[in-house]
Amino acid sequence: MAEVFGGFVSGYILALLSTAPVAVGIFRLRAHNDLLARVVPEASVIQFSVVLHGALFLFWTLIGLVLGLVLLAMNDSDGALGSANAPFTLFVAALTLAVVAPLFAVVAPARRYILAAALIVLLTFGWLMPWLAEWSTFE
Repeated sequence: MAEVFGGFVSGYILALLSTAPVAVGIFRLRAHNDLLARVVPEASVIQFSVVLHGALFLFWTLIGLVLGLVLLAMNDSDGALGSANAPFTLFVAALTLAVVAPLFAVVAPARRYILAAALIVLLTFGWLMPWLAEWSTFE
């Protein structure tokens, strides 16, 4: 069960890291997009960030719990390239690529940010999460 707990912690780390950039990005896009202007309420960035953090907390920790179950199933794998579980890291890399590739192709102005977010997700879930599970004393 340390793998699932590591997934929860990794998801929470991503929720903390992604709240501010996503909130600021949405507010910047809100000024130029009529759909976002109707969907996102007129509030301060801080008020919006609190609500957004709640949603991102639920989203990333749910993803972390599911990936923790996958890591638990792949627990007997060996590490390589600095990862505690190389097949799991490759699985997370492939999953991240499958999600990010269409966004990368469609949203040209935000390619830098999409690539940075994908790298952070890969490092957090693919590299850090197996180490958290290995270091954990949670049983």
